[in-house]
Amino acid sequence: MTPKTLLPTRRPLHRTLVAAFVLLGAACESGQTAGSAKGDTASADVPAQPVDDVSEAGDVPAAGDTQSATADTGQDAPPPCGTRAACAAAAEEKAEVRLQEVLDDPDALDAFLRAVPKGADLHNHLTGAVYAENYLDWAREDGNCVDPETYGLLFGNKCTDETEPIPESGPFFDAIIRAWSMQDFVPGEESGHDHFFATFAKFGLVAGGHRNESIADVLNRAAEENALRVETMFNLAKNVGAVGASVWSGPLAAEDLPAFYDAILTDPDFEAALDDDVSVVESAASGYRKPLGCDDIATPPACEVGLGFLAQVARTGPADTVFGQLVGAFEMAVRTPWIVGANLSSPEDDPSSLERYDIHMAMLDFLHGKYTATGVSPLRIALHAGELTQEYLPAGHTLGAAAHIRKAVELGHARRIGHGLDVFSEPDPEGLMATMKERSVLVEICLSSNIQILEVSGEAHPLRGYMSRGVPVALATDDQGISRSSMAGEYRRGVLDQELGYRELKRMARDSLEHAFVEGASLWWSVAEALPVGDCTPTEATLLGDPPVGACAAFLEANDKARLQWELERRFLEFEGGL
Repeated sequence: MTPKTLLPTRRPLHRTLVAAFVLLGAACESGQTAGSAKGDTASADVPAQPVDDVSEAGDVPAAGDTQSATADTGQDAPPPCGTRAACAAAAEEKAEVRLQEVLDDPDALDAFLRAVPKGADLHNHLTGAVYAENYLDWAREDGNCVDPETYGLLFGNKCTDETEPIPESGPFFDAIIRAWSMQDFVPGEESGHDHFFATFAKFGLVAGGHRNESIADVLNRAAEENALRVETMFNLAKNVGAVGASVWSGPLAAEDLPAFYDAILTDPDFEAALDDDVSVVESAASGYRKPLGCDDIATPPACEVGLGFLAQVARTGPADTVFGQLVGAFEMAVRTPWIVGANLSSPEDDPSSLERYDIHMAMLDFLHGKYTATGVSPLRIALHAGELTQEYLPAGHTLGAAAHIRKAVELGHARRIGHGLDVFSEPDPEGLMATMKERSVLVEICLSSNIQILEVSGEAHPLRGYMSRGVPVALATDDQGISRSSMAGEYRRGVLDQELGYRELKRMARDSLEHAFVEGASLWWSVAEALPVGDCTPTEATLLGDPPVGACAAFLEANDKARLQWELERRFLEFEGGL
């Protein structure tokens, strides 16, 4: 069963480096700007060059050679638009104009936004990222059934005459989709907030048994929408979390953390628990490849999408378990590169989340000193913070008093903030955003879930406020399966609800990779000004995204992040040149 998606299915624009290079040169040679070629000249049937191979220059001359890259295309004179940079600028302008032209044409807008190159989806909950139709397919294969009253999934051995087999279509099928997602939801007796969070319990049984297929599904969707990387969250470090629960009892305060930490690391079960947690990560890192067919002769594009895992820790859990899981996350990142970050999840307005927020920040501050400041662990922190409105706060709590974003930045050492909706209700919001700009703390903007859960959209959304103050932002999916969205869907909301232009989308894509938890130096000296590092500064004959040569090729080879960013620039050349 194919899930009903927000946007129509279309394969992403993929071509090789040389194809994009030749297209741009040919447009200029013919007297057109790079973006003036009519029709869709991109070949969707040619697979993308893997990111890991983007630094392979082939026969392109090394830096300093008298033969220019432009000469390799057969051009003997400068392009009529002046320079290749002028051609590229004209192509970018055409993309900006084209987006405005299709705003009132849903099909054309969706096609445009699916094809736009996207950087990374940095805020992605694996369990909520899969569409209900896929979960139903897997549940049917497993022989499970659904309770017709609650729409909750049951294991096959619990199925009775009062339960229903998994349907393939029809009214009951549609009702399950609505119960498991925000499909057709209209607030009434049940709020969007409550409906959204209630979905997880209904399909949780099948989600837990199909982790590999879930990762494969997420990467497939990313590849179809021309995204380069996904950083997905799911529950990890559970075994070390159990050790934490076993060695501590009673209340937990900040002054208890050093002794608690020592008790975890010296517990006789700690090493075995950590080994088990690492094996879960390693299994996830390889297990998705089989359902995708990554080892087949014809490797699908989804196998080339970058992937990283964030340990998701439920902030509503017992404090001892939360601390144990956080310790486990920092320790796992020492042993496996697949764990790139940690995040505290669960509803931020839950009474237990609010009650324990300060001790959670104290935990992160303590562990920052133990692991990050000392260079022991490369783990980074991204935190849900400010996903709050006064309407859903329990009695006795106010937005201003919460100050969750400031605490996440200053005590939690968060490098990224998820949502950040209530920033203007924080004490001294201008000072807070100035700090975020100075520290380059990115805000992961999840427009679909913001409107569905908390009814925040349009001018009430702080996206423009962050942008105007120089705080980096990037669009993200949150729980795309529940929201019935995707990265292209978030771009669509960005364009229609926040009036984002093409260049703003492009900047956000660049910022998403700049703030992705990927090792290595950045391609950019300044993302805001689109200024690359010196080794990769373009010449009159070259552009960012051309086959790299000389010192730039060596720089990209040595830095994973820069290599990924270069691939994004290549795709921008391809997309804009093909309009």
